[in-house]
Amino acid sequence: MLGLKAGLLLSVALACVDALYDSRDAVVELNPSNFKSEVLDNDKLVAVEFYAPWCGHCKNLAPEWKKAAKNMKNLVTMAAINCDEDQNRPLCGEYGIQGFPTLKLFRPRFTKEGKRVKKPSEYQGPRDAKNIVDYMLSMQPTNIRLIKGDPSRVKSKASMTIDDFLGTDNATLPKALLFTDKSSSPALYKALSVEFPKNRMLFGEVKKVEKEVMAQFGVTDLPTLMVLPPGQDALVYEGKLKYTPLHEYFSEHALAPTSSSSSSAKPTQSAAPPKPAKQDVQALTTTEQLQEMCPASANVICAIALLSEEEREQGIQLLNELNEKDKNDGLFRYGWIASDNASGLIQALDLMQDFPSLFILHNSKQLYRPFVGAWDEPSLSRWLSQIATGRVAAWPYTGPLEISTSEEPSQDHVRDEL
Repeated sequence: MLGLKAGLLLSVALACVDALYDSRDAVVELNPSNFKSEVLDNDKLVAVEFYAPWCGHCKNLAPEWKKAAKNMKNLVTMAAINCDEDQNRPLCGEYGIQGFPTLKLFRPRFTKEGKRVKKPSEYQGPRDAKNIVDYMLSMQPTNIRLIKGDPSRVKSKASMTIDDFLGTDNATLPKALLFTDKSSSPALYKALSVEFPKNRMLFGEVKKVEKEVMAQFGVTDLPTLMVLPPGQDALVYEGKLKYTPLHEYFSEHALAPTSSSSSSAKPTQSAAPPKPAKQDVQALTTTEQLQEMCPASANVICAIALLSEEEREQGIQLLNELNEKDKNDGLFRYGWIASDNASGLIQALDLMQDFPSLFILHNSKQLYRPFVGAWDEPSLSRWLSQIATGRVAAWPYTGPLEISTSEEPSQDHVRDEL
């Protein structure tokens, strides 16, 4: 009997040694039975590490991946799949995994027909927790509408007037309204807006500059969160601004989920294996990423957008369209930088602080040129073609170009708050 117990303990110990992650971690372990539900059939941002337990680089990455997963719990799904297991090998092969670790990001976007597509892109940035967290949060999807009091300040699909917000399916659709003094939408509020899609609850955000909207609701303290049930007075939320109590509160007031959708009432297209074609649109959060995308040693032109929080979702969609339609044989690489991190570039290149904006950067020749014109796909595509053929000349610049970065979060900090 003692020998049997010892054998069982040894088997468990060997299994634990073979795995880099276990149930104590915030990392979701994937396999063929849960990959579709955890990764593809939802509107969440999902980061997947394809790894092998014997891989030295995988072992080095594991503590950073765990730290990032803990930091972004309930905000971004951080997952991993062991490609050394027989049951997982076909899935790893489907996504073209040839080396370990490979990090892929599954971010939802929608076609003109309203179908959800989760085409994976590869994360190629620094592999420490801080840079992983910064990149993932910059790519976080959102259903938040930015609420304006004055119709003249509504300048994108992400914003709307308070009257239009209140009038949207007024008789049936509950609404959440966050009054905040933060320049960017809180990551937790973004995550909740995705978990409770637009057919269950409409999420709005009011910045402190919207004095008339704050006065309309009698708000004096920030942050203040309200829920507006159909046909009832606004309810001020008094609980903790944390994921679990907020999720429970929204669940009480949101419409029940429909059987036709999990998150968005949109049918899902299965992600096809990535084609070895042009590079994906890159979110640039560090100077190193900028240098890697636009190397001084290569004859490539980078088309870089500077996007504010309000314009980000629409801007990334436009860059994806430009990248997919680009017929210049890989001459252009597309990326974007959050406007909050662009002060160094704006000063070095004397760019206008009017967002969204776009400029091209030819690093090997130290040339750049800002785009001036209508912010739409035909205008941008035409201008880039003129850049490619030399009909529009680029301008010289001198000195290094740098991206501003945020402060490093503490190791135990969890961004589970508004």
